[in-house]
Amino acid sequence: MYNHMEYLSSSGSFRKASNALRHFVKKYFETAFYVYLAFIVLKSMLTATMIPVNWWNTRLENILQLAALVMVMWKAASDDVWTTRERVLAVFLCGSLLLSWHSYSYAFIYELAVLIFLAHGMEFRKILTVHLAVSLAVTLVTVILALSGRIENLTYYQESHNYRARMAFGFLYPTDFCAHLFFMTLSYVWLRLRRIRWGEIAAIAVLGIFTWVCCDARTTTLLFALLVLRLGIMKLRAHMTSSVKSADHDACGSRTTREALRSAERRTGTAVFSCFREWIDWLIVLSAPIFAAMMILMSRFYSESSRFLRFVNRVLNKRLYYGHIGFDRYNVRLWAQNVEMHGAGGAVKRTTEYFFLDSSYVNILLRLGLVVLTAMLMILVITANRERKTGDHLKLFLLFLIIAACVIEHHLIEIQANPFLLLVLAADDGRRDDFHVSRRGIHSSSDIHKFQS
Repeated sequence: MYNHMEYLSSSGSFRKASNALRHFVKKYFETAFYVYLAFIVLKSMLTATMIPVNWWNTRLENILQLAALVMVMWKAASDDVWTTRERVLAVFLCGSLLLSWHSYSYAFIYELAVLIFLAHGMEFRKILTVHLAVSLAVTLVTVILALSGRIENLTYYQESHNYRARMAFGFLYPTDFCAHLFFMTLSYVWLRLRRIRWGEIAAIAVLGIFTWVCCDARTTTLLFALLVLRLGIMKLRAHMTSSVKSADHDACGSRTTREALRSAERRTGTAVFSCFREWIDWLIVLSAPIFAAMMILMSRFYSESSRFLRFVNRVLNKRLYYGHIGFDRYNVRLWAQNVEMHGAGGAVKRTTEYFFLDSSYVNILLRLGLVVLTAMLMILVITANRERKTGDHLKLFLLFLIIAACVIEHHLIEIQANPFLLLVLAADDGRRDDFHVSRRGIHSSSDIHKFQS
């Protein structure tokens, strides 16, 4: 009897200790995750600037990888709830990245795999807030140091553009600086969404003009213009909708037959518009694999004898040409391989032959392998499809801008620029249930329609 009571007492103490440990893990893991995320973004951002990072060596890299392993075990011990599909997706995404990292040790692949796993169930708004705060701080410090002469402010003059000055503002290259500005703007808009005001839209427009005047970044300027146009249309539609509702509320008396016909015509037009918008939404969801296939095929089979491909190559500033060289020099592999690239960033004068794979899709395919490219396309399709299901067309449009930008930019898989890869397993303003996200308080199609309006 005494032994039995002693066993119960010891088992109860073990249960209390286990519960206390579990509470501690849940309470402090979130803080540890955001500290780890901030450090990764800070380290990665510094490598994209002219700020010296000589203090970073292999030993510190090994310590950081050990810290990542501790974070993964901490996450596994946090008793987090995973659905079956989330487990399968996490194993495929993280496993693909880690196997590719094992094939060739690109450090950013390892860090991305860890962050995707750790971001499961975390609030994406908080992830964006931390990422935006660190990115903005590093950008401001870099620009101040460059303008004050503390670090080199590289200025390029391109003969093909009438020798217009392109300043990098302390970054390695002007387009890299503008790309960071654009991704930070997307993060800000995602956090603000429909609360954004006309003054903020005007500030975004000024930022787009700045990238054109000071950096001659035509692609980024175009993306800024599309973003401003979309936000402006959203604000105008919201104003018109509120005006119509107010007019309907103030109107009195019975409708005439003509008014009833007009109402029916409006309903028919709305139905046609909804059908058209649904098709557009599906095109956006599938735009990543479509763009990837187009860029890969055009680069692989590029030929000067094709007038169409020459035209596209000229519009894309020789991206098809250098992509074709990449396919000639390197074979497509399942996993990562060493691809020697020499871009124009980091110095005004070139000391080696220029060769750079600007398109993210071609870059990932040749450098990181076919499996990693498939994983990245899966992330883009899944996140875009989730926003399509929730009916949030503004978020879907922001994801489309990322997909379109990465056709000719190489920042898709760079965590310092693109935090939206973590959205695939993070919680975005809703409850996760096998990738069906339902917003709080929204249960029916009528409720979703009210939310959209």
